[in-house]
Amino acid sequence: MKKIDYQYALQPDWQSDVLLKKQNTSNISNLTLADEAGFAALKHDEFTWLLSFPYQSTHKKKQGCISAFFNNGEQNTIDHSQFFEANQEGTRHLNLSGLLSKDKTLHQLQLAFEHCKAPTEAKLLGFKKPNLADGPILIIAPHADDAELAAYGLYSDFADQVWITTINAGQNLQSLDRQYISGLDETIGDATQRKAQIRAWNSMTTPLLAGVKFDRLSSLGYFNLTKESLYQTPKESQSDKAFPALTPQISRTFNTLKLPNDEQNISSGQLLIEDLTSLLEQIKPSTVLVTEPEIDPHPEHIMSAYALALAINKSSHVPNRVLMYVNHLRKIKKFPYGPEHSKTALAPWYDTKSIFGHYSCYSHQLDVKTQKDKVVSFDSMHDLRSKPRIQKMLKKWWHNKVLKSHYKYYGYHNYFLTHIKANEVFTFVDGQIFSQSLIHSIEQDKKH
Repeated sequence: MKKIDYQYALQPDWQSDVLLKKQNTSNISNLTLADEAGFAALKHDEFTWLLSFPYQSTHKKKQGCISAFFNNGEQNTIDHSQFFEANQEGTRHLNLSGLLSKDKTLHQLQLAFEHCKAPTEAKLLGFKKPNLADGPILIIAPHADDAELAAYGLYSDFADQVWITTINAGQNLQSLDRQYISGLDETIGDATQRKAQIRAWNSMTTPLLAGVKFDRLSSLGYFNLTKESLYQTPKESQSDKAFPALTPQISRTFNTLKLPNDEQNISSGQLLIEDLTSLLEQIKPSTVLVTEPEIDPHPEHIMSAYALALAINKSSHVPNRVLMYVNHLRKIKKFPYGPEHSKTALAPWYDTKSIFGHYSCYSHQLDVKTQKDKVVSFDSMHDLRSKPRIQKMLKKWWHNKVLKSHYKYYGYHNYFLTHIKANEVFTFVDGQIFSQSLIHSIEQDKKH
């Protein structure tokens, strides 16, 4: 069995040791807090709750499952269950957010363990929820679909406050047979141009499903930028090999917001930072969402976070907080684990140190209707329309007919499985700390 501890630079606002006691020989455990008085004094629904515990799988192939339910006879549902790796052990985090409230406390909560051992000790971590209602929310998506994958539920619930900007044109096409519509274009240049146009259209229309206003959406159309190019060659103009005539203008057709690079129409690090600075000063967001640059390995996702840091440093407006999300993982394709509509916690990570020092955690709950709306938003994105390959079709049939599992298989892309969950989980830090920490890391890179 493989031992891997999930570790984070988390800074909870409240915590307490927890004892778990099994009911006779059953797989059900009751929880007892060491600091019951302190817990009772808190407004439970104002916190994100994570239970840090030693996980141990008991099956080589089947994922471990922990289900939370209340001893008042309330029926357990899939959105109360969280799944973990098969054939692994180590520190994990069970997301209890949305379960604890004024009427439902930890005393009433019970945990059922399947294909994993019930621990005897754990630690309950409480994180004060950010006040997202305190001003505009700006979501920075490196590509069309990143905002939906990470935060469709969040931006649906705050649609009247939300602005979304998509940084990259997303025009890269490996070959002609990878077009959205087979055989539509006959040259790689034409197909590349069309892909950029389609992805811009996706990014400017999908948020309308959630009620986000059209004039609060923007597509910037940058390409071939990296973290290094932002500060090593910021003025260097980028060109696309397949379609040299490509410029940001191809993605800005529908924009109503006026930005500095509308006139320059060049893909460069300096102009991206100027556009993001302009967005910060026009919108004055209290909250900004962007990809987590330490955990998410995609180069353009990392670049997007560093571009935001440089823009905050240049801007006259500093957001109160930056929420960070993870859409890609290193060598991990099945996280978040388990069937659609189940719970999830923080993305796998293995270090208690962070360039941000410490960070907090926020879990945003999605009801079933919003989760199904999120499925529709995925289906509206051309990049998520995977073809029904035989292997995937057989896997769907096996789960439905033979295993009779809870899997729905709404689509053939993995994101339809992994990102349709009962919650969306973010880390967050103060806006100034976000900017200063990443700029400091840039300066350290220069020294080395």
